[in-house]
Amino acid sequence: MNNTLLQIAILFCTLSLSAFGGGKVVLPTMHHDAVQTRPDYSFNNHQWMDDADFVNLFSISMAAPGPSMMVVTLVGLKACLPYGTAVAILGALVATLAMFVPSSFLVYFAGKWWDSWEESPWRHSIMDAIMPISTGLILAATWIIAKTSIHSVPTAIMGVVALLLMLFTKINPVLMMGVAGAISWVFLR
Repeated sequence: MNNTLLQIAILFCTLSLSAFGGGKVVLPTMHHDAVQTRPDYSFNNHQWMDDADFVNLFSISMAAPGPSMMVVTLVGLKACLPYGTAVAILGALVATLAMFVPSSFLVYFAGKWWDSWEESPWRHSIMDAIMPISTGLILAATWIIAKTSIHSVPTAIMGVVALLLMLFTKINPVLMMGVAGAISWVFLR
């Protein structure tokens, strides 16, 4: 149990400090460390959940009100669930604090320094470099969620329809998730 809480704290502190471009850029690393084994790092050999669990937790976090990165809380909860409800709640708290506190301090202190470099060409170069990296990481996160969620022709059709609706309409994604869930429940059981 203590080892799992420590692993959660280390994982999410690390992710917190590397989330340039928003929280979704760390989803591939979070997925890799929470779902898959890493034989080259015995300390990070977690396997707290499988792909389907991760996608389900991500979907719940996106549908829930609040920050979209609340998947962190659910991953911490799921990782500690085998140790009981009280430890699972502690795991959720540790994951949430580890994800949001370090980056908050970094932003606060670095922001003061960053503002002093407003006209520097270095600042503009760094910003230009971070943008495509962040975009690539967001696409990697999308790929991870899509390859786990789309596993048949009907789910592929629902995915394409949802993508087109998001691109060309202003329909609330939560409504689309509800409709997709109902279709899945009725036709794909």
